[in-house]
Amino acid sequence: MSRNQQSIWHNTHQQQDIVAATPARLELVPERACDLELCTAETLRRTQEELLLYRRLYENIPSVYFSLDITGIILFVNQFGANCLGYTPEDLINQPIFNLFASSDRQRLSDALMRLLKASPKSEVVSWEFRLNCPASKILWVKIVARLLPDGNGQYLSDPNLADKSSRKNPVILLVFEDITAHRQAEDAFRESEQRFHKAVQAQLEEMESLNRLKDEFLSTVSHELRTPLTNMKMAIQMLGIALDREQNFLSEMAKPQAQRSKAARYFEILDNECDREINLISNFLDLQRLDTGAKPLVLETLEVQQWLWRVVELFKARNRNSCQQNLHLNVAPNLPPLMCDPFSLERILIELLTNACKFSPPNAEITVCAQRKSRTIQFQVINSGVEIPTSELPHIFDKFYRIPSNDPWKQGGTGLGLALVQKLTKHLGGTIEVESGSNRTSFAIQLALSSEA
Repeated sequence: MSRNQQSIWHNTHQQQDIVAATPARLELVPERACDLELCTAETLRRTQEELLLYRRLYENIPSVYFSLDITGIILFVNQFGANCLGYTPEDLINQPIFNLFASSDRQRLSDALMRLLKASPKSEVVSWEFRLNCPASKILWVKIVARLLPDGNGQYLSDPNLADKSSRKNPVILLVFEDITAHRQAEDAFRESEQRFHKAVQAQLEEMESLNRLKDEFLSTVSHELRTPLTNMKMAIQMLGIALDREQNFLSEMAKPQAQRSKAARYFEILDNECDREINLISNFLDLQRLDTGAKPLVLETLEVQQWLWRVVELFKARNRNSCQQNLHLNVAPNLPPLMCDPFSLERILIELLTNACKFSPPNAEITVCAQRKSRTIQFQVINSGVEIPTSELPHIFDKFYRIPSNDPWKQGGTGLGLALVQKLTKHLGGTIEVESGSNRTSFAIQLALSSEA
């Protein structure tokens, strides 16, 4: 084959190849363009449907949603939320969010938003409670949950890692309102009720204090008015005894056993005893009142227990020589430390206990006054034999106007305040008192604390 023939074949063959290849290329191009258009249209349609769905969800979700710029201007609000507040979205967009709140809460909301903008970003979610001022809305109180939405680059206004601050967009503040009106109204109602209650209570306390003052004044006046004539009566009785003794040797008559005395002697004894009982009743009553109100101050002295107690017992014997028919003994442990105490109150306690022991013990029974050290206290006991207090009566013996039951009506004629006064005086001294009764024996025990140096 000549070069010329080869060239013609080559050209012919090349042309055939081109013709044969061209249709294949031309058939593929329009097919790919059609698929791309269809795919793009379908994607766009689905995207639009999703956007409409999200938009409907956003508009109608049963909550109040706001988007704000960093100055508090409303950028977006959902339809449901605007309607709940009594507005349309168009009424609210581009308006300050602060207009929706009570004037007293606007500055507080502004400060809260500023703190949110300055706080650490991303996960920062905060909540507050504020009062609304939306006349057409039933919502009065809302709990606000707030968060920053970053800009398109994922950056926050306060992000310190952003190098080019001039190129970023400001973030958006997202707010969600929760209606807490019922909760706050319940709280307010409870608080108001509680305040009213404290004001019933306060008024009642003031009224009770006023009544107590009136009662104290009344008792003081009445006691004074009662004590004055009784004092005069006591003096008259003593003078009568002296006159009768001069005329009829009355003291020797009084020294006889009760059954052998004359009627005049028995009447005189009743008169004298009842006068003493009334005087003691008034004195005990006033002392109890003073102890209840804390108006009885302590007069502390250092007591040498053995000598002091001996003097108290001997004084009691001398005063009750005719009325106390029991055998009275004193038992004091050796080397007792000095006791810092109010001697008048302690003497009153022991005299009252000795008086009860004599009153309720049979003649010639044993009455013992003891004193001993127990750890950091000194214990005083008044023990009498021949008599018991029923177990059922023990819880009541320190009650006011209580009288220990006795078969002898004369022995139940006390004031009913003696043991109540004993208990009050013991507590006033910072001590304790206990009573035990059984096996034909009764014991009252008082414990008083020693000073730290003893």
